[in-house]
Amino acid sequence: MNFRSKPENVNRQAADWLARLHADNRSTQDEAAFRAWLNADPSHALAFDHSSTVWDAVGGLRDDPRSAPAPQRLSRRAVMAGGVGIILSAGLTVGWQQAQAGVYRTGVGEQRRLMLDDGTRVMLDTNTQIRFRARETMRLLSLETGRINLDIARDSRPFVIEAGDRRAVADMARLDLRRDDDHVTLTAIQGSARVEAMQAPVLLSQGHRIAMTAGHPDQLDRPELEDLTAWQSGRLAFRDQTVAEAAAEMNRYAERALVVSDAKAAAMRVSGVYSVGDPEAFARSLAVLLPIRVTAQADAVRIASMY
Repeated sequence: MNFRSKPENVNRQAADWLARLHADNRSTQDEAAFRAWLNADPSHALAFDHSSTVWDAVGGLRDDPRSAPAPQRLSRRAVMAGGVGIILSAGLTVGWQQAQAGVYRTGVGEQRRLMLDDGTRVMLDTNTQIRFRARETMRLLSLETGRINLDIARDSRPFVIEAGDRRAVADMARLDLRRDDDHVTLTAIQGSARVEAMQAPVLLSQGHRIAMTAGHPDQLDRPELEDLTAWQSGRLAFRDQTVAEAAAEMNRYAERALVVSDAKAAAMRVSGVYSVGDPEAFARSLAVLLPIRVTAQADAVRIASMY
């Protein structure tokens, strides 16, 4: 496992290690790399132990969280020895709303990692809600809003994904799925998925993405996967996008909105990788590169052209 995170993201690194060490395909190489990471800095052990305390949410994997027994705390020694499956939260803010009847959600600025009953690993992005139901003949996950990264576990039952009126079926694949109202995108990071398209089913192969909008033809492309998955480490990658588009993406992660005040500023182009959750810092970094003026207010950060 290679980390590109900055030092201040050590908590996210610890969360990633927890997820990796409990994966079905954990290897001796993973364990050796974990030991090397653990010994590289004293703060790593502290961060790992902190992440390991997030056990009171294990009940969220059951239909009735109140009936779950108090889980045993997981230490880094237990992980090294090989423990049981876990659920954890890591992101811009720590914490989540309890799942009920298979529903999991995050608030604005929150990201969450969890493991479903069938062993499938899911990461929920900001302001996301999913519903999961495991039946005798299939597993069904519905994305009601937001974005997820889905690492589907091996199982004899097909894994069916619903997003609005569209469906996809996959088996042991890693997928990135996003839904904004009636616009849905699905990307096969690893493996493939069979997507119900407008004309005929589409086999979405590894590295490809399908964009589906009600009333419009489906679009297929091959995105830059590193940019596409940057959100999982608390960042967003922009490649020659407008300031208006970038501001809209950043606004998904913060209550304090970025407001682009005029058409000239909105049409300017931006490229780069930026941390989410601090709209003012993002706006001021743009002001170094672009002829814009930033005005910070209590409820908003305004961006305007200087000309």
